[in-house]
Amino acid sequence: MSAEIILEKIEALPALSENVNHILDICNDSNSSLADLTEAIKQDPLISTNILKAANAPEYGYTQEIRDVSQAVTLFGMVSIMGFVMASFVQDLQDIDLSPYNLDATSFMELTRKQNAFVTNWFKHDKERLSKLALSSHLMEIGKIVLANVVIDTSSQKLFAYHIDKTTNLAQLIQMEEEIFDLNHEEVTAELLKKWGFSEEIYQPLRYTSKPAKVPDAYRKEALILYVTKTLINSHNFDKKKNLAKAVAVVRKYNLAPEAFVKSYKALEESVLELA
Repeated sequence: MSAEIILEKIEALPALSENVNHILDICNDSNSSLADLTEAIKQDPLISTNILKAANAPEYGYTQEIRDVSQAVTLFGMVSIMGFVMASFVQDLQDIDLSPYNLDATSFMELTRKQNAFVTNWFKHDKERLSKLALSSHLMEIGKIVLANVVIDTSSQKLFAYHIDKTTNLAQLIQMEEEIFDLNHEEVTAELLKKWGFSEEIYQPLRYTSKPAKVPDAYRKEALILYVTKTLINSHNFDKKKNLAKAVAVVRKYNLAPEAFVKSYKALEESVLELA
């Protein structure tokens, strides 16, 4: 398949809605307040509902129910709320069918929440770093929506299933996508965010998550952190012990807040046990 087909699919996706753009503008305005953000969110009942649903997900560890948008905004802050808003927008795109990746809409949203919660717990004491990751860690997988759509449109489900069942790690998945589509889902994710007007600081680490050596130096640590997160938390039946060993090796080599990483990983495992 040609990369041009994929790029045409990206261009065909809708632009961000007026409400989403307004909320993002508030989040990006240093003069805006949490009250401004709360008021803008409350103007859109669907976004409000989706934010409260996400904020109350067990992955974030709040024991008491978050009942009000203002409470969610106060607890999570502007950057994390941006991630919830974008997740809500993606969730409500029409014709989402991720079955080629063995995902449905619910499991896809659960996956993205787990990835975001892991990063949030990992860097909750490093606000500067988290400000660069809270949004991108919510959006690592959205390129799969486009690729899955192409698989379905070309009636290639059986061929794709054959190849995806043979992948045993993230690198093989990326290679398989590139062989079939000429682009991988991380590159598609970056192109989507570029289309929607996000900065290089957001989409470049996502473009090179599985190839952090290729990312510009300014974004490399963010790409490495996203790589560790995706290695540990994904929708594929990759070897858990091998993945953990890979993740730990990267954390140690690049000194990616190793103590906080251990705590975040333990919290992840505990949440998995509670949900089991």
